[in-house]
Amino acid sequence: MDSLEGFFAYDELTHEPLAGLGWSVDAIPWRRPDVDWDQFDAVVIRSPWDYQKDPGLFLETLARIERSGARLENSLARVRWNLQKTYLKEIASKGVPTVPTLWLSGLADRSIADLCLELGSDEIVVKPIVGANADDTFRLASASEGDVALAMACFRDRDLMVQPFLREIVERGEYSLFYFGGEYSHAVLKKPKPGDFRVQEEHGGAICPVTPEPDLLAAGRRVMDSLGETLLYARVDLVRLPGGEPALMELELIEPSLYFSYDAESPKRFARALDRLFR
Repeated sequence: MDSLEGFFAYDELTHEPLAGLGWSVDAIPWRRPDVDWDQFDAVVIRSPWDYQKDPGLFLETLARIERSGARLENSLARVRWNLQKTYLKEIASKGVPTVPTLWLSGLADRSIADLCLELGSDEIVVKPIVGANADDTFRLASASEGDVALAMACFRDRDLMVQPFLREIVERGEYSLFYFGGEYSHAVLKKPKPGDFRVQEEHGGAICPVTPEPDLLAAGRRVMDSLGETLLYARVDLVRLPGGEPALMELELIEPSLYFSYDAESPKRFARALDRLFR
């Protein structure tokens, strides 16, 4: 992004530990033209939080980086895979519990009541298959006439995913577990503000550090093991289903906030993980 105004970003906290390992850091907006990527040893994708507005151009930029002498982290292949949330199908096929999801091509022929019935929920959440920041995300019930009309217009001819609204997100929150170089680093609990369901800080969500319970750590490990490769960074978003078992909400491998400010040692762990890739 050209500007992070209005967003919460913590990546500058990694600059000092990276400098201590001999790295210098330059922050470059992904839309900047004519960048000589060959001048860098590594390019780490961090906060291009507008990529969903032009994913084609975003991928073209990453392809130029990968053709250069710089090492792109995470890789273009993994970004392409993670860009569309249909990756959840592949993870679920490997036996990893995920939030139940319907995959649709448009809402024109479906009623909200029928979707609620199919998912066994009084309310549903509708969101795009390519998206970030909770953009174009709707919490809907059959009686939500205004929001239903907006969602129908937004997804008339657009691929989307539909999930049950999990009250556990409002009551308990959503857990994010962070992995650097494949190793667990830290975790936070995110809760939406009263009356909302979106957990991002930009939407008023509250964030706090948390020590995950053993079943959450085990669920995060299963997600990471399902990838079959070691990545520089990953964020595993988990929520507890009504029965209490943890399930994968999203696996963020492109531009997740890594919430470095909530664990004093996490910027150092990130710096060491990056440094190991080149040693």
